[in-house]
Amino acid sequence: MREPDIVLAIFEAAFESKSEVHEYIAASLGLPEYYGKNLDALRDCLGDISEPTLISLVRTREEADLAQWFDKLALALMIAARENPVLDVEIVFEDALEDIWGED
Repeated sequence: MREPDIVLAIFEAAFESKSEVHEYIAASLGLPEYYGKNLDALRDCLGDISEPTLISLVRTREEADLAQWFDKLALALMIAARENPVLDVEIVFEDALEDIWGED
């Protein structure tokens, strides 16, 4: 994939509900009004993306309320990326970012 035109970071810790995540993704990627705000609809809409796009899902290692749902989101994103050559997805863990960047 070439350099992405669109980069979207989704920080698991920033959300308290599935609907917040869906709203954020829809607004950030300009998904259509008919987007059903569920994982199947997300995969469908990500299949229609035509601009090189990188979605970075930043996970925590905590057992938060949405942790299992974020596992499903990660899988949906990876499947969408496999099906759409202009979509790239990376899954990173927040504590790994801390190891990379260190403390200032």
